[in-house]
Amino acid sequence: MVFSRDKLLEFFQTDLAINTGEITDDTQLFSSGIVDSFALVSILTFVETEAKIRIAPADVNLANFDTIESILSFVQRAQA
Repeated sequence: MVFSRDKLLEFFQTDLAINTGEITDDTQLFSSGIVDSFALVSILTFVETEAKIRIAPADVNLANFDTIESILSFVQRAQA
């Protein structure tokens, strides 16, 4: 299965109970408080499972996970 923006937003809405209606690709998720650190483990697990990648601890940072765009870019780089 292909990792996609739609799957990621569906996860945010279904599993994290976040209203994704106003989230754009460049909305800051952690920096703005939409997503908190407690949800981080769930997000990492979802990304690893759905994208079939392993996320190194050094890769867990705002540059890779603070926006939908940055998550998708990170996954694309990791799958290459």
